Amino acid sequence: MWRAVYRHLRAVLLVAAVVVAAALATTLTIDLGPALRARAERAGSGWLDRPMHIGRLGVQIGLGRFVVEDLRIEGLTPESRPWLTAKRIDVSLTWGALIDREVLLDSIEMTDWRMVVETFPTGRHNWPRLNGPPRSPSTGPRPVVTTVKYVRAHRGEFVFDDYGGKWGVVAPNLDVTVAKTTDYGGQARFHGGTVRFEGFLPMWANVSTAFTIRGGKVLLDKIDLATDGASSVLTGSIDLARWPEMMYNVESTVEIPRMREIFFPRDTFSLHGQGRFTGTFRLFKGGRELKGDFSSREAGLNAYRFQDVQGAVEWMPDRFEVLDASSSFHGGRTRFQYKMAPLGRPGTRAVARLDVQYEEIDLERLTSFLDLPGLRLAGRASGRNLLEWPLGRFAERTGEGTVGVSAPADVVPLGPELPPDAAASARRRAAMPGPFSNHLPLAPVGLSASLSYAVQGTAVRLASGIFATRETYVTFEGETDAGERSRLPFHVTSANWQESDRLLAGLMTAFGGTTRAIPIDGVGEFDGVMLGAFRRPRIEGRMVGDEMRGFDVTWGEVEGQVVVENSYATVSQAVIR
Repeated sequence: MWRAVYRHLRAVLLVAAVVVAAALATTLTIDLGPALRARAERAGSGWLDRPMHIGRLGVQIGLGRFVVEDLRIEGLTPESRPWLTAKRIDVSLTWGALIDREVLLDSIEMTDWRMVVETFPTGRHNWPRLNGPPRSPSTGPRPVVTTVKYVRAHRGEFVFDDYGGKWGVVAPNLDVTVAKTTDYGGQARFHGGTVRFEGFLPMWANVSTAFTIRGGKVLLDKIDLATDGASSVLTGSIDLARWPEMMYNVESTVEIPRMREIFFPRDTFSLHGQGRFTGTFRLFKGGRELKGDFSSREAGLNAYRFQDVQGAVEWMPDRFEVLDASSSFHGGRTRFQYKMAPLGRPGTRAVARLDVQYEEIDLERLTSFLDLPGLRLAGRASGRNLLEWPLGRFAERTGEGTVGVSAPADVVPLGPELPPDAAASARRRAAMPGPFSNHLPLAPVGLSASLSYAVQGTAVRLASGIFATRETYVTFEGETDAGERSRLPFHVTSANWQESDRLLAGLMTAFGGTTRAIPIDGVGEFDGVMLGAFRRPRIEGRMVGDEMRGFDVTWGEVEGQVVVENSYATVSQAVIR
């Protein structure tokens, strides 16, 4: 029997070297010497299948307490960071339990320790063999039962590095307590931690959790997690035998502006609002998986605000994706998807893809919200906008889109041909002139419109552009570079040049070139091209008009070349009948 006791005394020394806990040492400690220390190192190394080193091994006989100092369990290679280092481990033993073939550890305390866990792109990890060498069924059960009543590991640090997923966690000031009742249960907490992802700003993190250990799994009953820009409550489990297999159920409140600063640090757009996330996070051999649903009462992108936002998100080792997202937006509805992929490929830059569709947006509400100077529009807009860009290089974006506007019910848009009574209507206006006002459109302008476009960096190519109001019909195409260096051929049909001029002046003012209407009237057509910047364009073209009037002069039928630049109009080669 004493031989068995001696074998399991050695097991006690092993446990003292690897479990997380301690009790304060008394002043008198007997050094067990290099021979017994070396034997403990060999036993621990064999059990873990990993080299283990002990700086000093001692015993406090009066208290039944073993002391391990300067413990080090190596990583996968001697050059790797150690899996565990501990300045001191104290183990308190109930000697009388050995008679009943039980190793009863009253308390274990570990102080000033650091654990480093690493996973690699191949799925390999540095987690040692904590359950000891495999036993065949013929060996039978272990002859001695080991029971630990209380464990505390404090003043510790846990480091996790996922080299495949390129993310990691540092948890300093870590304090873990475990006690046995029916099952093992305990608490853990740390503050001042850091969570980092490749290419993104690090996030601080504080954690407090309660857990139960059952059947080789750590069951996390509740985790209170505060991170940079988010507050979360989690439950989950860690399968120690299948490390790094773990699963968490997550409920988070997220500060969206801070998320933009963390995950898009090199981009200049702004986000607004607070969101909710409910989902799962799984860590497994070879990767991670985040899935769930998100919602927000109001979220914003730059100056735009979206209500009732909802959707789903998936974050895999190779991609981040927002799916089936939708929101209310100024009386209409939007649907959008966002994707970053491929992630985690060395030498490959991920591409971001934003696909937005919108339906029945109220233009009067939108243009009032944007406070466009000089112009308000009325109608319902629907369309799609697709953009792609290398992550972190939004200036290299490409994309395409379409937009269509349906006019309000009380607006009949003008077509490409003048109505038969257009000239007669102009004569009636001339017969009852009133004082001229250079105001821009006073009321929202109801319109019908359609447009296709393509984007390359800041350059935009416009195609098949049409917009029409009650008295103006315009077709256009061409290109512009962020509103500069533009060339836009266009055609105008006007049943009222005065109102068409007010509309044009309003559009120019909305784009930054403050312009007033001029006294002009009549009907006709204009074929020309707009050049330069939207703020100060140069317009060249040929005009054909009837019942023309301007500056209190009646011209009748007019045909000629027109150049408008710097708020001045030049007419040449004109024929007046």
